[in-house]
Amino acid sequence: MATEEHKRLSDIVKGTHAFLRAEAQQYGAEAAWERHVSRGDVLQKYAASMRELATKCWTENYLNPKNDTYCRMEWIKTQCKEYFLNGGKEKYDERERNISTKISSGESSSENFQIFNDSHGYVENKLQNIYGRRVSLLDVGSCYNPLGNEDEFNVTAIDLTPATSAVLRCDFLNVMIGEKEIRSQDKREFRQLAVNSFDVVVFSLLLEYLPCPRQRYICCRNAYNVLKSAGVLIIVSPDSKHVGANTKLIKSWRYTLSKLGFMRIKYEKLRHIHCLVFRKCACKNVATRWADLQHFTQDEEKYISDREIFIPQDFPNICSKGKQENNIYKYDESDLINTFSELPFDKAF
Repeated sequence: MATEEHKRLSDIVKGTHAFLRAEAQQYGAEAAWERHVSRGDVLQKYAASMRELATKCWTENYLNPKNDTYCRMEWIKTQCKEYFLNGGKEKYDERERNISTKISSGESSSENFQIFNDSHGYVENKLQNIYGRRVSLLDVGSCYNPLGNEDEFNVTAIDLTPATSAVLRCDFLNVMIGEKEIRSQDKREFRQLAVNSFDVVVFSLLLEYLPCPRQRYICCRNAYNVLKSAGVLIIVSPDSKHVGANTKLIKSWRYTLSKLGFMRIKYEKLRHIHCLVFRKCACKNVATRWADLQHFTQDEEKYISDREIFIPQDFPNICSKGKQENNIYKYDESDLINTFSELPFDKAF
């Protein structure tokens, strides 16, 4: 059973998300996000609450493999190590080559194969991994840099409002992406991230923060742009329902990200979370091929979009009487709980 302090902190987290979504309904997503990032006191309170939950309230359970916080962070670390240090990348390099060859034929196939090898530096990357190159990892919405204690990783942790000095300020939704990295004068904020500069981008409980499907897509597109070829995007998303409950949504993610140039290479449904790994393909047509082959039912089509990422909260149950409070929509309590039901305070309800 959660303590009163535990409940208080979790209420701050859920309440911040609920208020942002409600303002998006009232003002539109872009305006709501601008209002949100301007509220320094709210962001600082949110960041402090998340840090307290993670480093104090969850500490007793963290080393328990049955605990979902443990599973979430360890799952991310394991996937990075399996892919970059234990042969996973080479396996998918070969798979992508084979698919690319099957898609094309004759001279064009030969040209694609040469482009695949030359322009994306596979031989160089393989040698770097053998000789101990650290995996460059961008942790978006990091809060307190929970992935920064691994020797194998060179972690860049970013957040709207960092909870520790190990995390840099950055609005990943609106950050510029160019040829080189640019920081603020105090070096504490990213003004621009460099294109093709990271091996891994991590979205752990991030997409649910954003109030509209288009903003989630933009974040995934930004991840694609900052990733190196054959790099991976790791997404962890909360869902307390059984594995088949939201399959249409998960399939729609795969479709949208395939169109963007990602191949899904790993998916697991843990007790309260979806865990996915997407690879940035060297040959984009290898990724889009899966999407182009799909046929959707009429029921599935409402979730399918080339430029939107949907989550269950995009289909909220507004209070049955349609009541509004200060012109802000009031969501069913179950929607708020489900948004962060993966987190250890879930059993308090």
